[in-house]
Amino acid sequence: MQRTKRGFTLIELLVVISITALLLGILIPALARVKLTAQTLICATNLKNYGVALLAYSTDNKEKPPFALYWLYSRSTLSNNKCDAACRWHFDKDFPDGTMWPYVQDKNVHMCPTFKSYAPKEGCSNCGAPESKKVPFNPMYSYSMNYFLGFDWETGLKITFTTAYANEVSLKLSRVSRPAECFAFSEENLWTINTGNGYRENYSAARLNDNALWLAPNPGRYVDNIATYHNVNAAQRNEGKANLVFVDGHVGTLRGLPEDKGYLQYGRPYPGHEKLNPIW
Repeated sequence: MQRTKRGFTLIELLVVISITALLLGILIPALARVKLTAQTLICATNLKNYGVALLAYSTDNKEKPPFALYWLYSRSTLSNNKCDAACRWHFDKDFPDGTMWPYVQDKNVHMCPTFKSYAPKEGCSNCGAPESKKVPFNPMYSYSMNYFLGFDWETGLKITFTTAYANEVSLKLSRVSRPAECFAFSEENLWTINTGNGYRENYSAARLNDNALWLAPNPGRYVDNIATYHNVNAAQRNEGKANLVFVDGHVGTLRGLPEDKGYLQYGRPYPGHEKLNPIW
């Protein structure tokens, strides 16, 4: 007997298309979440390497971490840079030569992939110097050091800040009484949040620039802050979390706090540090 060959009917074809569309609708968000999770993991691993490098550096330098401003690029390199501080993060003409560079010699470690996806959209909107606007756009780093770990504020008050800066005085790690709560390095926010007139508190009044993350010890002050773009989609980029490596070497992910609240929670090296200089 001869069998009659038949193809799909229109209804069967529509059913297959509907099922495929349904599966894609389920899988695409799931794949996007997997991608975000993978990027967060890479970023956390980078910071874990920072923690190891910090310990190695301090072991070789009398318990002191690198100076906050020159751990990735040296003083001489930054002083010869034609780009202003606001745009150093994407100036690709200088090779990293800072004090901690010998301990973590891998350019890829200095860049969070999530940051890199946001960076082109932000561009160099905060560049002030005319030379900066001519700089090729190529993100080089996305992490900053806790300013109050990389600069000994107490010593600066005793010998003058000018002298302390000239001698690159940082805080001994043995002085940190909150090693599991005081961060060493973190992602710094690339854009401002809740700044200017009409806002009760500043979360981030400054964008990523100089590798040193400043958290104000007192309310109502100019402030840097940790990033906000992990574990959320692009539309909620102000509401996410940041990865941080703490002085004890562990890596955590947390949502930042505004102004002095962030400083007290994860910025100050020891209780009482906030009383050293009330004007700040």
